[in-house]
Amino acid sequence: MYRGTRIIAPILALMLAIAGASCSTSSSTAALANGMTANQTVDAMGPPDLKDSIADPNHPGATVLRYVWLDSGKVAVFGSNNRVASIGQIEPAEATKQKLEASNRPPSTFDPIDTPLNYAFYPIRVGLIYLAAGLNCVAGGGCHKPELPSPGQG
Repeated sequence: MYRGTRIIAPILALMLAIAGASCSTSSSTAALANGMTANQTVDAMGPPDLKDSIADPNHPGATVLRYVWLDSGKVAVFGSNNRVASIGQIEPAEATKQKLEASNRPPSTFDPIDTPLNYAFYPIRVGLIYLAAGLNCVAGGGCHKPELPSPGQG
């Protein structure tokens, strides 16, 4: 009898731990709905990633609260009565991350010799471009701010 209890007790404890962990990790599937209070939205969606105030479209000069959840892509805008007035959808976070990663990658035409030299001599190029623009202005060719190339272009 003592050995049976010794084996069953850890198994029951393990099963209770797994059940408790699964309940704590499952998020509430309650969705946002119009008329919810701020506390109800936090209970349903968790704490918002962003909280800010925006101009109230119905009352000029007034502001209303906006909550944004980036992971789920939801936006809740509260009315003047502090209840959800409108619910919006934003771009999913993974698509935003992919865009950021794509913009942070080096250009596909990266040349290990030419590209660093372009960056090293960029201040000289910019100075010559502004000098030429100044001479053009003095000579009567028209004064305007010159367009500068990106540092990586040759």
